[in-house]
Formats: sequence, C-alpha cells, structure tokens
Amino acid sequence: MDPRAGGFLTARDPAVFAGAPLDAIKCAAALLMVGDHVDTILLDGHAVVLWRLGRIAFPLFCLVLALHLARGADPGRYGLALLVLAVPTQAVYAAAFPYGTTEGSILFTLATGAALAAFLDRAGAMLRHLTFAAGLTVVVAAPNLARTAVDFGLAGILLPPALLLTLRDPPVYVPWLAAVVVGLNWHGWHPRGETAWVSALTDAGTILVCVPLAALAASGLRGRRRFLPPYALQAFYPGHLAVLVALRALG
Repeated sequence: MDPRAGGFLTARDPAVFAGAPLDAIKCAAALLMVGDHVDTILLDGHAVVLWRLGRIAFPLFCLVLALHLARGADPGRYGLALLVLAVPTQAVYAAAFPYGTTEGSILFTLATGAALAAFLDRAGAMLRHLTFAAGLTVVVAAPNLARTAVDFGLAGILLPPALLLTLRDPPVYVPWLAAVVVGLNWHGWHPRGETAWVSALTDAGTILVCVPLAALAASGLRGRRRFLPPYALQAFYPGHLAVLVALRALG
C-alpha cells in the first residue's frame, strides 16, 4: 500500500499530514474538546454523549504532537512552547475546573509527553518496552499516584511516545498504544451505571476507531496549504475556557 494513501497506522510518511491535514485534525480535536468542556463546566457532566466524544480530543492533540516530531520538529522547542503557554493558562484552567488547583492542564501533559517521546525515540527497544510496562503497571496498580500532577496523568504522558513509536513501527508498538489508550480512563470518572473497566474499554474502543478515521479523512486534504493562522490553538485553548467560565458565572 502506498504510504501516502492516507490513514493513521498505514501513513508511514508523516509529510502526508503537512499543511491542511494537520489543521483539520487540530480543528476536530478543538471541537470535541469544547463539547467536553461545555458538558463539564456548564452542564455539570449530564451530557454523557459530549463527554464520551470528548475522550477523542486529547488523543488527537497527541497525534498532532507525534506527527510534528516524526517530521523532525525540535522536541525541546516544541515542549518549551507548550510550557510558555501552560504557565499563564493554568490560572484559567484552575478557574474552570475544581481539580485545576492541584493538577496541571493538558498543556503540561503534552509538554512532558513530548519530552518522553523524544527520549524513547532515541532509546533502545528494551528500554522502550520497559518504560511502557512500568508506566502501565503504575496506572493499573496505583491509580492515585498515576493520575496526580497533570491532566490524564501518567497514561496521558505515555500516549505521545506510544503514538510516535507506532508511526515508526506499527506492528511492534500498536499493542502498547492500545494498552495506553485503555489506561487513559482506567480509573477516571465514568457515567452512572457503568463500571470503571467497562467505561475505560468503551472509551478506548471509541478512540481507537475514531482517531484513525479522523486521520484518514484529514489525509484527503494532503497537498493543500494550512488554513489556521499561526498560534490559533494557543490562543483558542485559554480563550474558550475563559468564555465558558464567564458563562457559568452569569448563571
């Protein structure tokens, strides 16, 4: 199969997603993120459909990160740019979510994930496998430890390297990617009436189906120029949170 035919796991050439395809993935992630945050901030978690679809947003953002790194982006500069945005945004994040006072936003998760992805990309196979095995053991056996510090916790940090290495060598790293995706919501909030493991597996199935489909659809735009202004998402992330917090304050 021609690697430029599109798709997620089959697109071995990340250049397929340069320009408009990558912007399309970003827009899909942003839209799903807003729905999730509307549910959390304004609807008190009652719109389960918005919440469930929102589970796809973070993996899409991680896919964008992995594609940038696979195309040769400097991981140091990439991570630093995320941290420069994360620090001033944290106050807005804390105002939006009750756990924001003790937990870093998704921007800190992505920055840490970018650093780990760059490290494991240069590491040997044994260290890669040991890292995923040890990390997922903590996710399952010590959820309180695994979910502290940043949004999506340890599993969220493991997702960018799992995606990057899957782009490099799908047969070897797809199992780890699937396991990390399950771990994203293993001990998280779940809808009333669902057990935690059923919810985690449902969310994992949704992610593992929808993320490749989104990438496949976006690859249809290959060859077209990007349409988002530079730093559009950097402004959009704190901006949409501030608007939702203001709407909540207005009742």
